Amino acid sequence: MAPVPSSISRRLKLKYARPAVDPAWLQACFDWVLEEHQLQAWQIDELFDLVDSQASSARFLSSDLADSAIAGTGLPERTADLKKERIANKSTGGPILCQITAITDIGHSAFSLRNVRQTRIDKADMAGLAVEAEGVENGGAVPDDGEDYTIPRYPRAMLRMVLSDGSRTLQAMEYRHIAGLQLGVTPLGCKVCDSIFW
Repeated sequence: MAPVPSSISRRLKLKYARPAVDPAWLQACFDWVLEEHQLQAWQIDELFDLVDSQASSARFLSSDLADSAIAGTGLPERTADLKKERIANKSTGGPILCQITAITDIGHSAFSLRNVRQTRIDKADMAGLAVEAEGVENGGAVPDDGEDYTIPRYPRAMLRMVLSDGSRTLQAMEYRHIAGLQLGVTPLGCKVCDSIFW
């Protein structure tokens, strides 16, 4: 088990300053890359290519921050007491990487959202049944029988989210439309910082 080179730790810290990456988690990722690609720790050039694309950024962004970040290094301790304040600016340490743990549209009624959800489920079921009925005859494609199998999108007005840095959570609401977020498409666990990561 070779130690993680400090240059890799520095790169991650520069890219995602808060919350801090858990060294034990980073070590496990580093060991996985070495084992998976049969590299030695001294093969630093190949390692940087792999770690940048697979282990550090991609794995960190696809991980649960509760597992990969150090508790208490992201969101401020008393976020509930803050009113109309920015918690992520240069004076407070820069952007904070958070994951979406819940998302809903508050610009439409719960009844409307529930109806769209049920329609989405019904359309997906109908499309699946139609493919099963046609089966092998047309290669498993959705049949052209005049039925509309397109799954409707949720209406979009204003999203409310619960964000987490892995240890603390806060309620958030978009005050301007964020193009990368869409109810029914954006997965829970999606990371947001100064941009959106899936």
